[in-house]
Amino acid sequence: MYESLRLLEEYGLPIAKYVFARNEEEIKTLPFSFPVVLKVSSPDVSHKTEVGGVKVGISSLEELRREIIGMRERVIGKIPNARIEGFVIQEMVKEGYEVLIGGLNDAQFGPVVAFGLGGIFVEILKDVVFEIAPVSVEQALEMIKRIKGYAILEGYRGQKPANLQLLASTISKASHLFAELGPYFQEADLNPTFVSNEWIKIVDARFKLRKP
Repeated sequence: MYESLRLLEEYGLPIAKYVFARNEEEIKTLPFSFPVVLKVSSPDVSHKTEVGGVKVGISSLEELRREIIGMRERVIGKIPNARIEGFVIQEMVKEGYEVLIGGLNDAQFGPVVAFGLGGIFVEILKDVVFEIAPVSVEQALEMIKRIKGYAILEGYRGQKPANLQLLASTISKASHLFAELGPYFQEADLNPTFVSNEWIKIVDARFKLRKP
């Protein structure tokens, strides 16, 4: 996970604030306030929640250190040979609209970028649109407007609308990443991503590499 976040940063993509620590002893202070989220970083763990590799709502340094120790034990208990590189400590993002930005290396079309609303909208309603990567900011804006749930992003029941220009810029940057990584990846998942009226923050990222 840590490498995925660093890759996104290199392409100028907006990441929720985070730090990386190899163990609990490295945690002296944090550059952002509590509560925070703790996530395991391991090349052998693709679905962190299934193995106890995610903990939300941590409220102090002491609790954070305890959770790192406990998380290491839980993950190893589920996957004995897992290589644990360390832990990502991240700010909790509580506001904004949840969206999904993804990538796929299609056998016919090559690298493709996907966009949709997150949560129930993608899991049940399959409200996702696709375009061949890369796309411009203008093309990304058209993608946003094509989803069935577009009206929600415009502001729903008094909520402020999402910053669509910022969202389109992020989709475009992600699509260029997918296009350049085309020979190396099979799937990419920048999910969840949260967008508000003022900012956009990618909370998690996962890449599935192509088999040689």
